[in-house]
Parts: sequence; C-alpha cells; structure tokens
Amino acid sequence: MKITLNTSSIPEPRRPQIESLVKSFAKATEIIWLPSRFPRFVMLVEPGAEGKSRSGKGSIFESPLAGTHSPATVTEFLEVRIRECLAVPPA
Repeated sequence: MKITLNTSSIPEPRRPQIESLVKSFAKATEIIWLPSRFPRFVMLVEPGAEGKSRSGKGSIFESPLAGTHSPATVTEFLEVRIRECLAVPPA
C-alpha cells in the first residue's frame, strides 16, 4: 500500500510519530510526503498488488468492493487517527 501524506498539514517534528501511527495500521506501507494546498492529512491511498480494486463506475475514492480496506475507508480512518494524534502535545 502507498499512502501520500500532506507536508503542509503535518508539522515536520511530528512526522516520525505520524509515520509510526500509519505503519501500525498498515504494516507494509510506503509513505510519501508531498505538499498540498488542501487541509487534509492523507492525500492519497493506493492499494498494493494484493489489494487492487476491480475497475468500476463511481468515485475514484471509493472501492467497488465493500469492506474495511477500501481506499476511502483507510483514508477516513487515518484522517481521524492523525487528527487525534496531533491534538495531543508531543511528549
């Protein structure tokens, strides 16, 4: 799985902590950091070879396969977890 995180929304000193959080959810993950003008933390979730969705009609953000591991579900879960993590001051 490849996950792109927003450098503009996540402070640099907190990035190692956020990477650990993401990797605790999705073990075999490649994390890419890119800037964006949008306020989201998670900009893109691409399934790996084992999780490729079948092509179908609908939004590119929603998997045609129902389940907890669709890109949309993973993105929403990580958005919430990252927001909670950033709300707690660093130790």
